[in-house]
Amino acid sequence: MSNADKIISLNITRFPQNLLIPGIDNSISIQAINNSSKIENFKFDFEGENLNIKIDPDNFKEITEFGPGDTKNIDLKLEPTSDGSGKITINVYWLQITEYTVKVQKVRDHIQESKLKKILEKNAFSVPKIGDLFNPDDFVIDMKKDVIKKAEQHLEKLREDYNSLQSSGSKNSELLEEIEKHLKHLAKGYLSVNNPLRGLELVLMLSKKKEQTDFYYNIIRAYGLKNLDSTLQIVNNLTDLNSKQQLLKFLAIDQANINPEQALKIGVLIQETSTKENLLINIYSKIIGSNPLLALKLIGLIEDDILKIKILFNIAKKLKERDIGSELVIVLNLIIEKLLKLLNTNYKKQNYKMFKDAITLVAEIEGPAKAHSIIENLPIQELKDKISKDIFNDIYVMVDEIRIKTESKLVFSQYFLLNIFSSIINNEIKNFCLTGGNISNNILTNDFNFNIAFLSLFGFDFSIFPILDRVYNDIKYSSKKSIAYYVFPSRLNYNDNELRTLKTSINQFFKNLKNASGQILIFNLDFIPYLGKPTVIVSDDSGLEQVFQSKVKKIGESINLIVDNSFFKGGKVSDYLKEIFPSNKCRIINIVLSYEFINDYGIFKTFIQSLL
Repeated sequence: MSNADKIISLNITRFPQNLLIPGIDNSISIQAINNSSKIENFKFDFEGENLNIKIDPDNFKEITEFGPGDTKNIDLKLEPTSDGSGKITINVYWLQITEYTVKVQKVRDHIQESKLKKILEKNAFSVPKIGDLFNPDDFVIDMKKDVIKKAEQHLEKLREDYNSLQSSGSKNSELLEEIEKHLKHLAKGYLSVNNPLRGLELVLMLSKKKEQTDFYYNIIRAYGLKNLDSTLQIVNNLTDLNSKQQLLKFLAIDQANINPEQALKIGVLIQETSTKENLLINIYSKIIGSNPLLALKLIGLIEDDILKIKILFNIAKKLKERDIGSELVIVLNLIIEKLLKLLNTNYKKQNYKMFKDAITLVAEIEGPAKAHSIIENLPIQELKDKISKDIFNDIYVMVDEIRIKTESKLVFSQYFLLNIFSSIINNEIKNFCLTGGNISNNILTNDFNFNIAFLSLFGFDFSIFPILDRVYNDIKYSSKKSIAYYVFPSRLNYNDNELRTLKTSINQFFKNLKNASGQILIFNLDFIPYLGKPTVIVSDDSGLEQVFQSKVKKIGESINLIVDNSFFKGGKVSDYLKEIFPSNKCRIINIVLSYEFINDYGIFKTFIQSLL
């Protein structure tokens, strides 16, 4: 529609004319009409000051859709929380809803291309060749103790003969060769009776240093395959560090095929980094090939994180080949944990590449959503940004998503002021309100800074409240003077119950009338049908005619003024009012206006102002 302000109409079909108090039906009914020829959406805001508002139906608290020309009814139930004035503000916003498409990043349901085999092969280590062709049987001879004893005696005889020749200056190389052959033979024999220390003593008697060293190592290696614990004790007691490290290497190599777990425990004792790494890789490759779960169990023996990560990748490769999924997930998590620790302390390109590969494997094995979760929880923002970018196509996809843009425009705004009371509610006050009773805001707030009050105590087919409240507010906000009003439209010609309600309500609301600065003119207001011209009839009272004529003469000929001293004077209600209001503060005056005043607010307001 060209005029958005006319896109919706709000008609008030019910509005409370009574004083609002808690516990009774204080409802406003609204009829909302969509003036558009198409579906429209509106947002209704209802704000209350000193009022609680209950909206029926509840869906008007949210965005409400109207069909073309659609009409919807809204009920507002009001409950006052104070005395005086309550305010309700109604704002209606027209919502222009536009759909548009944007590209958004989404996590894939599954990867598009498998990279698992390629990644695992890339990160698998090559197994280095270590060790030699060692045969322990070449260094162990089965000998009995008595045979060993005879061999020791024979060795001693040979050595004595050789020493005699030495002292005489003669040399016998054949005898020396025989002695050394006998030393080796006897050393091998001592291993069979679990006396390696004597065997090693004999080895140290060999004349050639290199041969002595090689044979020494081989004897220990051979005995290590027979009794490892005793052998390790011998090695640990060695004082030469190089010899100790070399022997640990040999023992670990020899145990690799027999007891891999024991081989690892020996291997980690080696100090030289390269040797240690190659040895451990070799040992682990054997374990991984036969039992990858055992390799995973033993991974804690590796202290170096980089080596540990390399081994874990190999374990992952073997687990995938054997389709052992649960442990494979554990391995990948360990790899990521170790790499994240390294990247956090010392960022290196190679470490990042392995980290990227590990995340890609997680995306393929556990799904892109799991990989995305890991990335989102990374503590390093730079790493998070980089990894998201580098493996974007593996985990994410750009999709079209429909978004809704809502623009609101205020197309209706209006507020209403209502008289409210919540302090002292008795049966008479409740009956007063249920009968349609109402009272001006200044009286409710104990403001008696006025000298004219209008009491409308008769029932009509229409409510007198709106016109009285309107003129009250106009005068209040346009001048320093003020009036007051009290409305109680009798339905039962003031029987005893109504008279009791009248008296109780006046006594309660006007209890502070004594605070008024001067005498108050109380007009007992009534209306009569049309007389052809706005007509005012007042009851005769001493000097009243002159007072009225002097006040209303400024209006001129636009109204008729009649002072009646008979028919309109006194009466049941007037007499009752004189009993209620103190005569020293109040003057009761009967006043009757013709219906012309109701239909011409301007003349009604002018007349009221003339009395001030």
